[in-house]
Amino acid sequence: MSLKDDIDLKGKDFKDDEYTEDVDIPGMDSDGSRMDKGDYVIKPKILEKMEIHVRTHGADIDEEEHRKREYFNKIVDEAAGESQIEQGTPVREAEGSLLYRIWSRVNQESPRPKGQVEKKVEYIELFYDLIFVYSLRTINALFHGYEDSFPAWQSILTFVFLTAVVMQVWMFTTMFFNRYGRKALRDYISIFANMYLLYYMASGSNIHWLDHYVRYHTAWALIMANLAYRSWDKLRFAPKLDDIDKDILRNNVVILTFEFVIIAASIPAHHFTGIVISPVALIVGYVGKMKEHSSYARRPCDFPHFAERNLLLVILTFGEMIIGIAGYFTEDSHIAFNIISFLVVIGMFLSYGFFYDNVLDHHKKTSGLGYLIIHVIMILAINSTTIALELLARPMVPIFPKTIWMVITMFIYYICLIMTERYAKEQVKMDYKSMVKIVILMIGYTVLMLLAGHNQLIGSLITVSFVYIVFFMFLHRHNVRLKEMKVGGYIE
Repeated sequence: MSLKDDIDLKGKDFKDDEYTEDVDIPGMDSDGSRMDKGDYVIKPKILEKMEIHVRTHGADIDEEEHRKREYFNKIVDEAAGESQIEQGTPVREAEGSLLYRIWSRVNQESPRPKGQVEKKVEYIELFYDLIFVYSLRTINALFHGYEDSFPAWQSILTFVFLTAVVMQVWMFTTMFFNRYGRKALRDYISIFANMYLLYYMASGSNIHWLDHYVRYHTAWALIMANLAYRSWDKLRFAPKLDDIDKDILRNNVVILTFEFVIIAASIPAHHFTGIVISPVALIVGYVGKMKEHSSYARRPCDFPHFAERNLLLVILTFGEMIIGIAGYFTEDSHIAFNIISFLVVIGMFLSYGFFYDNVLDHHKKTSGLGYLIIHVIMILAINSTTIALELLARPMVPIFPKTIWMVITMFIYYICLIMTERYAKEQVKMDYKSMVKIVILMIGYTVLMLLAGHNQLIGSLITVSFVYIVFFMFLHRHNVRLKEMKVGGYIE
């Protein structure tokens, strides 16, 4: 980087054509590698010579690291024209003027791909998501009849299956519209048709769902056929598709058509034999999508759009949880339980919201498949926690099994939250020690609930304590990391 004749740091002329200042970038070695807090120091004074650029080639630098360092050097060049170091400025102030801005900008997120126009979540997508709220609500109604007993395992399996089906429809639709959805009449018709068919599926999503087998599976099959047709239509008529897009769309057509055939064939198979083979179609759909990872990796998703769609569905699912805890606000319920249940919901939501706002790299280059799969499981966990809270509000239901259910669902939710760290900004990713601490805390929560969860008040206090300890651990870890990088804390 060249800074020519802009400033005289020591009030004298330099013979060299360029000069730099010798200041450590917090958390970064001279070659651009990360350093622990105790391994770097601030230089006591400004020197005549220094290198701000980092090397971009070497045996220890892979392609991704090369791009990051190139981006850093680019920001350095841009910042050189934005800041001037005044004569006599102390090192810490110089760091705060030039290097602070360089470092804070580099640390924020991955650079947006050149020429990419960020895709906004359309109002039609928000409208479409509302049908999934209704679908999840009707699935939760499977457990409304269990006022004095714990749900049978058949009901639990039905709950998991029906939720997985609904989430697969949402996942497939989101993946298609993220890459190929446009403000086009055919796309709108496709969404409205799927919404209409989801009403039929939702109306059959109850404890007697096998009695509605034809109705439910016909709607499910038609949704798969609709999605397969949209991929074929896009493959056939969309302009400017390269080989990667064509490969993705062909795979979509094959997988969705195959799933449609299995679902359609399951209708006569169930009618004549009573055998339910539709779970095979569900598995084929998920496995088929995961096998497409190589194609999707070559055509990364529009991750800001992906992240926002997932956030919105998580918010809507938490809204369902807010409705679910209404049973704690009756005249017969103790005020301690409605306060604790409300705090649990808020704490779980805050943990996710904090990750989304402060940790997630919204411009990460990724296929998006893993992020979606994590959220499918997370939505199932949130919805299951809603059921656990509803059962805990019913005093006649045995305490031990519903306590175990609560522990399992909370465990799954926070494991999913930890797994999303894969999509975090590089400089604020959770380190190994932090992960171990949270896992130990989760194990401790499980042990305490097994030992004392038979007392509902104690179990509730343990749960709310666990939720907020985890949240403040996330908050503290992030705050410390930011201070180490000299970019300020989350809480002033």
